[in-house]
Amino acid sequence: MNFTPADPIRKILRLRPLAVEILEKEFGHACWLNPDDTLSAVSESHGKEASRLAGRLSALSPLPPGTDWSGKPVCYLIDHLTRNHRDFRESDIPLIEGMLVTEGLPVYPDRYAVKLIVQEFNYFREDFLRHIEEEETFLYPKIMRNEACFRHKELKPEAHKGSVNLYLNLETHKPEIELKRMLTSLQEKLRNQVLHQPAAEITAKTLSALESFADRLFAHADLETDVLFPMAAVLEKELYESVIPGFSRLIGDN
Repeated sequence: MNFTPADPIRKILRLRPLAVEILEKEFGHACWLNPDDTLSAVSESHGKEASRLAGRLSALSPLPPGTDWSGKPVCYLIDHLTRNHRDFRESDIPLIEGMLVTEGLPVYPDRYAVKLIVQEFNYFREDFLRHIEEEETFLYPKIMRNEACFRHKELKPEAHKGSVNLYLNLETHKPEIELKRMLTSLQEKLRNQVLHQPAAEITAKTLSALESFADRLFAHADLETDVLFPMAAVLEKELYESVIPGFSRLIGDN
């Protein structure tokens, strides 16, 4: 991933959360104060060379899946989860969409069966992309900034800009559950359809690709649910209690 001096800090942290280690080393807590400032502007104010920093940020390597996330700062796991998002958005979804070709198929049942998958997948895709956009623009940055407050006492918690705990308590839509429901529904609807070629091959390959996508999405969701969210919830409670006594009671934590 290539970054330039013209990129805003917010964009850099969204695309490579691990970049926070470099940015904090160079700028301290200041990299969190005005995230819409460009790397060039922040570098200039700190007497740093923006092009050199952009090169270091661009050279960051992907993290191996076997990393011990619990023993690392939260930016490591969020960097890995963000990479998952990018693969889902740029590889899995376009691949599945490219399989769903209806031109030249008989109207029924062949084209009907393929269009059934198209319709179901389009509904899921819209919700899923909205979900990961929300995670990358609110949830992940919020978690990372909360953690940064413990490293930099000058950085104050932004309780007025929302709560990770409240988000997690209110967030009821789970993309992995919806994808599983969609797969089950499609398999049931297609089970009794007698399809000819190439519709039979299209539906079979698409369902196989969806199942592969689902396996990786479930693994991604498990990392969020079992590792990231509990860690983030405890971190925020400790942080917010220092400025909002009784915060845990406010969010219904017993």
